[in-house]
Amino acid sequence: MKRVMMEIGLLVVVLSLAGLHTLVCYRLFGLVVTLVIVGVQIVIASGIVWIKIRAPD
Repeated sequence: MKRVMMEIGLLVVVLSLAGLHTLVCYRLFGLVVTLVIVGVQIVIASGIVWIKIRAPD
């Protein structure tokens, strides 16, 4: 049970940081640049996940 709670806590922290990162980008650069930055990050993350699924360590 302790491990599950730690995982949930970590997930909440990571999602909060992602939201904060998006908000800071929006405030600094505007909507269009924020969408480009987030889009590029999603593409890179998807590629990493694809590589991990196709060839696990």
